[in-house]
Amino acid sequence: MAPLPGVCKVNTDGSRINSSGLIGAGGLLRDSCGNWIKGFSVNLGYGSVIEAELWGIFWGLGMAWDAGFCTVEIECDATFAVALLKSPIVATLPLFSIINCCKMKIHEDWRCFVKHICREQNCAADALAVKCYDFAPGLHVFLEAPAFLSNVLAADVRGAVRPRLVSV
Repeated sequence: MAPLPGVCKVNTDGSRINSSGLIGAGGLLRDSCGNWIKGFSVNLGYGSVIEAELWGIFWGLGMAWDAGFCTVEIECDATFAVALLKSPIVATLPLFSIINCCKMKIHEDWRCFVKHICREQNCAADALAVKCYDFAPGLHVFLEAPAFLSNVLAADVRGAVRPRLVSV
């Protein structure tokens, strides 16, 4: 669902190659009409998938803040990452630092909402997260929508329905 006018929607996702342990994240910022503002892929090296999810949220928040938005909706398909950001922080958690950095950004002088969405609603962020392995380590910013996302973004703007895969 599109946000209200003036609100920036940020979709993020993390990725991990289980055989190697490599992780990355991706995300995109869009306006209330679904128009591309900016996107990113970040090759993070080695770690856990939850770490990748949190780094994706961190970079998405930073880009929305730097773009000057006053109201931001963060959407992520990682239930656990969203729960960590909505719960009281525990200093003994292994990922305390990145969780704390995300929470500090969320509580800046703006309105910021973090919510869970289904994987099927997060295809563009997923594609950006997976693309990170094609790049050198570090952050890669897309000021224009990359060609490999054109079909996914067009389907999102049309409101195309994607089937939900459910185990029986």
